[in-house]
Amino acid sequence: GINAEYGHIPDFGMLMIGANAGIIGMTKEHLGLSLALGVPVFVVVTKIDMCPPNVLEETMKLLVKILKSPGCRKIPLLVSSQDDVIVSATNFSSERICPIFQISNVTGQNMELLKSFLNLLSVKNVYREGDTVEFQIDDTYSVPGVGTVISGTCMRGSIKINDTLLMGPNSLGEFKTILIKSIHRKRLPVKEVRAGQSASFALKKIKRADVRKGMVLVSPHSNPQAIWEFEAEIRVLHHPTTISVRYQAMVHSGSIRQTASIVNMSVQHMRTGDKALCRFRFIKHPEYIKADHRMVFREGRTKAVGNILRVFPDAPPPSRGPKRDKMKAIYPGRRRRVKSFNDRLETTETK
Repeated sequence: GINAEYGHIPDFGMLMIGANAGIIGMTKEHLGLSLALGVPVFVVVTKIDMCPPNVLEETMKLLVKILKSPGCRKIPLLVSSQDDVIVSATNFSSERICPIFQISNVTGQNMELLKSFLNLLSVKNVYREGDTVEFQIDDTYSVPGVGTVISGTCMRGSIKINDTLLMGPNSLGEFKTILIKSIHRKRLPVKEVRAGQSASFALKKIKRADVRKGMVLVSPHSNPQAIWEFEAEIRVLHHPTTISVRYQAMVHSGSIRQTASIVNMSVQHMRTGDKALCRFRFIKHPEYIKADHRMVFREGRTKAVGNILRVFPDAPPPSRGPKRDKMKAIYPGRRRRVKSFNDRLETTETK
């Protein structure tokens, strides 16, 4: 859910609820995530043909109660006519109104209303085509006869076949020059990809092991920097105990997904509902990250959301000393000899 909401930069979210199953834990999880990221949501209640009327009524009551709760503060609108479709589509981008559709894929009931609503929606995100290229990698493949293929979303600029770009950062924070061999969009070969579009690229002379999710393709003259440390203002949505310095959790920002550690905080401890300035440091390798990016910080049931305020390109990489020698120096002791299976067998035979 987090990768879909962050990696693909959606304009809107469609929350699917089975009328007979009702609102489950995953439904609340996705609704909370959409609210935290500011993605407008509409609800589609399916399978109304096979659901008893009293069960459907209970599901709708609980749904309306959740949407009106202080955490959501949405205005639920049950769409039952074309007039409702027009009203909900024109006011949907305000993020306060939440249209609810009751549909059946078997009988086709209210399907036309949902299609009309989707056709009337306008794009929320604005992309800049004339800008320098920035393409975030969401997935990597190895296709027989083609080679390494990457897929993702073009955030800025436009990319054409035979363009030379920089790909990175790798584990050392370097960007490698690559050549775009071919472009596919929606399973069809195309010559160009523009900002806001998702596509797949075949790369020349690049091994799949050299590419990972979270990397980017950028213009050669953009002077990209690999970032180890960044500062963000985060709000804790839920945490069972307290968060303090050296706490580690998974950071999601765009297609980036990596464990980070809190280096320092503006407060001593953070609990559920608290807000603070935190400085994070990636554990494994540097990332291409910028100020004003949104982020989610999670670990198990712990969830925190926030905005990246600034990055620290001068932060040095972590020193990776010989850990085993260090441990030997701290805990000197006699090495125990473990008998092999053959040694034990010989001892038994002698007896």
